[in-house]
Amino acid sequence: MRTRMMIFLIALWIPLNLAAADYKVTHLVEDKVFKGTTLLADMSDPRNPRVVEVDFSGNILWKFIPPSSIRGAILDAAKLQNGNILITVHDSGIYEISRSRKIVWQHKDPGASHDADRLPNGNTLYNLGWGKKGDDVVREVDPEGKIVWSWNGLADYDRDPFANIEAEGWMHVNAVTRLKNGNTLVSIRNFSTIAEVAPNKRVVRDWTFKGNNKRAGLRTKGRIEGQRNHEPEILDNGHMLVALRGPNRFVEFDLDTEEIIWSWQHPGGRRELRTNRDANRLPNGNTLGTAGNKLIEIAADGTIVWQMMAPNIGENRRKFHKAIRIGINGTSFGG
Repeated sequence: MRTRMMIFLIALWIPLNLAAADYKVTHLVEDKVFKGTTLLADMSDPRNPRVVEVDFSGNILWKFIPPSSIRGAILDAAKLQNGNILITVHDSGIYEISRSRKIVWQHKDPGASHDADRLPNGNTLYNLGWGKKGDDVVREVDPEGKIVWSWNGLADYDRDPFANIEAEGWMHVNAVTRLKNGNTLVSIRNFSTIAEVAPNKRVVRDWTFKGNNKRAGLRTKGRIEGQRNHEPEILDNGHMLVALRGPNRFVEFDLDTEEIIWSWQHPGGRRELRTNRDANRLPNGNTLGTAGNKLIEIAADGTIVWQMMAPNIGENRRKFHKAIRIGINGTSFGG
C-alpha cells in the first residue's frame, strides 16, 4: 500500500512540476506579429540554464541544455548563417552548437559575458563585462582562438568623470557590434554611454545619456534621459535603438541630433521593464524586447502584439537576457 501511494504521489508531482516550468503567453495578435520563431537564453533557473526556440504559443521547438562540463550563465544565443547556434556562457566561454546539439566550435574565455557575434570573415567578436580598469572589454578572435583585435577604452575614458568608476568592473561593457563601416559599436553600461570605436582603437563618436547611475556613482549629462544602456543597434534608417533604464524604456533616436524618434514604456508601469536589456527592430517595424521575466513584441503604434512570461521559478528577476526572431525563411533578426 505504501509503495502504491509513493507511485501515485510521484505521478501527481511530475505534471505539476512540468506545468510550473511552462511559458505563459499573455498577449498574441496573430496578424500583427512578425512571423517566425523566437530563440532565447533562459535563466529562469540559474542552476539549470538553457537555450530554447519557441513558437508564439510558448511551445518549445528546440532546446539545448549545456553538459556538466560547461558551467555558467548563458547570456546570449544567436543563430548563425550555417544554422548553428552561437552561445555565450559567462565564466566559461563561447560555443557553437549544431542543431543536433553537438559542440562544433568553442573558445574558452571565462571573461566572455553578454554578447558574441560571428563576423563575415569567420572571426568571433565578443565582450568582457566584469574586467577591471585596463583589461580588455572587447575582443575579436580568429577560428583558432587567437586575439586579432581588442579594446580596453583607456585612451578615451581614463579621465573625469569616468576614470575612477567601479561597479561590477570599470566599464561593464554589455554589448558589442561590428558596423558596416568597419567600426565597432560598444555599449558601456557603467558610463551610460555608447561608443563607436575605429579599428585604430580610438573613439570616433559617442552618445552619453542623462541620468544618475547610483550603482556606479556617476551622474551624466546628455539630451536623452536614461542610464545603464543595453544592446544598442544602428537601424537601416540611420537611427539607433537601445534599451535604457531610469526610466525603463526602449528608445529610437537620431544619431546626429539625438532627437527621440520613438519611445516605449510598458503600460503596466516602469517595474514591468525594470531589467530591460534587449531591443531588436523587426522587418515589419515591430520591436522585440526583453525585460527580466518577459519577452515583448511591440508594434510601431505601441501596441503589445506578443508577450511571453518566464516560468515562475525562484526569485531571479533576470530570467530572460536576450532574444532573437527567426523568420519563416530562416533569417534571424537580433543577436
